[in-house]
Amino acid sequence: MTTPRIRPCGEAALMLDCADLSAAVELARRVEQQCPEAVDVVAGARTVLVAARDASELPELRRELEELLARDAREAQVERPLTRHHDAGVREVILDVRYDGPDLSEVADLAGLSTDALIRRHQSITWRAAFGGFAPGFFYLVDERDLTGDADVSEDLHGATGANGGRGPAGGGPSPAGAQPPARLPVVPRLGSPRPRVPAGSVGLADRFCAVYPGASPGGWRLIGATDALLWDPDRPDPVLLAPGDRVRFRSVHPRDGSR
Repeated sequence: MTTPRIRPCGEAALMLDCADLSAAVELARRVEQQCPEAVDVVAGARTVLVAARDASELPELRRELEELLARDAREAQVERPLTRHHDAGVREVILDVRYDGPDLSEVADLAGLSTDALIRRHQSITWRAAFGGFAPGFFYLVDERDLTGDADVSEDLHGATGANGGRGPAGGGPSPAGAQPPARLPVVPRLGSPRPRVPAGSVGLADRFCAVYPGASPGGWRLIGATDALLWDPDRPDPVLLAPGDRVRFRSVHPRDGSR
């Protein structure tokens, strides 16, 4: 285990450098639970940003973080079974997608798949909202197995509530005995030159991430489809549809079933 390094970040925040995405997401969860001085905790691909209320509280926040990291280091020396976080309280969001994106065929070719096989594979994966960034409502989604280390994570849609952006407790669990886990998607390179405008609702792939553009903006992700779900709506009581840790499933709808 590599102990995260603590660095100052601005006047009232600290940055923790982690080994990888999984370590960053897990550390952010523990900081939120165990560090009272942390008023905001934001995970990134390999970092965790932890903010205090003001500069005067920064020394106490650093002390709490150092104690947390020291406990983790001590516990890492004790051999323990892998803990899998199949939390029944995790929310699941189902997004209806029209798989008609301009890069769908190219991504299928890069993956060595037919377009139908690529669509099936994209839908078969249980995605997790790892962290937000880029724009309000924009979340970097990863294959849940990248966070759990579980090669057999596969949820059943029957336990979820709400369609096309519906949100509810996930009722699924691990795959039934003997069931094959869904195949992973390959790493997808970004476009060589970003598009000057990507429509809101576009579903894109880049590197090992998937995301839905919450609003029209420039973007270099490869677009495979679109959804009518509003990832960001300032008129809602909670403007963002997703939150860190949410499970996300994609469900195919025919292009004529919805319009943009």
